[in-house]
Order: sequence, then C-alpha cells, then structure tokens
Amino acid sequence: MSLLDIMIDQLAIAGRIVEDGAEVSPTWRITTPEGAFLILARFDPDKEGQGERVLLLISRYMAWKMATSFVLTEETWLAPGKTRTGEEALRVVGISHHERRALVQRFHRGREIVSFDSPEWLRPEQVDETYYKLLPTGTSEITIEEIAELSAVFGEGGELQAERLS
Repeated sequence: MSLLDIMIDQLAIAGRIVEDGAEVSPTWRITTPEGAFLILARFDPDKEGQGERVLLLISRYMAWKMATSFVLTEETWLAPGKTRTGEEALRVVGISHHERRALVQRFHRGREIVSFDSPEWLRPEQVDETYYKLLPTGTSEITIEEIAELSAVFGEGGELQAERLS
C-alpha cells in the first residue's frame, strides 16, 4: 500500500470517528521491516510536556523498529496559538524517506450531522520539518535499557501499545 493510499484510508477512518461524535486520538501508522503497527497516542494536550514526551517515545520506537515511513492522523483546531478554538479539522501527515505529504480536511459539527470540506493538500515545504526528523535515518544506537523501556511502553498493556497490522 502506498503512502498516499494509507493517508486516504486513515482520513476516511478518522472521518467516520468524527461522524460518530467521538474525538480522533492522534494515531500513528508506522511501517517497519517487521510489518505495520498502529499506535493510539492518547494524552491531555493541556498538560505541559505530554505532547513532546509522546513525540520522543514515538521517535525512539521508530528508530528501534527501523521504521521506513509513518502516517500520523489527528484532530486539530485551525486557530492561532495552541487553543481549542477556531475551525476543527483532521490533519494527516505522511512521511517516508522519499515523500513528505500532508493534508487538512476542515469539518463542521451540526446538531445532527457533520459536514466535511474537501481535503486541502499541502506542498512538501509546508510540512513541518519536525515530522520529517522523527523518521530514523541511517543507524541509530538503542541501548538494552532503552529497549526494555520501549518494550514496556509499546508492548501489551503499555501506555502506547503498538498493535501489529501486518
């Protein structure tokens, strides 16, 4: 499955979640030589440092598993600053060693229905460099202690349990 296909698939899943009235948790679909893994990164965005911690853990997980690409799907608010105001949107970011893609799809919650605008594709240079830097390049040293910590965090029952997809 191509990066573009995965992004469109993840956008459709997120859209169904929004239509059902639920909030989309940040979802990482990570492709590795061992197969694909899905990680739901639930955290309180209002608690300082949680987002950065999750990004660090995801980055180390991808280095450990030698990830070749990932797709991040999340619900966001299109407003200045980091507030939960403004227009709601779904954001899907797809990164591989050869591709840098992102799209935003605004949506509007009505009393009984949700309406979606057409997805807006961003140019590669509009994709935040932070996402690209998450994907491991070359060799990365992972210590035995770090493997034990990552195994606990991403293993069965862990805080960010990774579910094997293939």
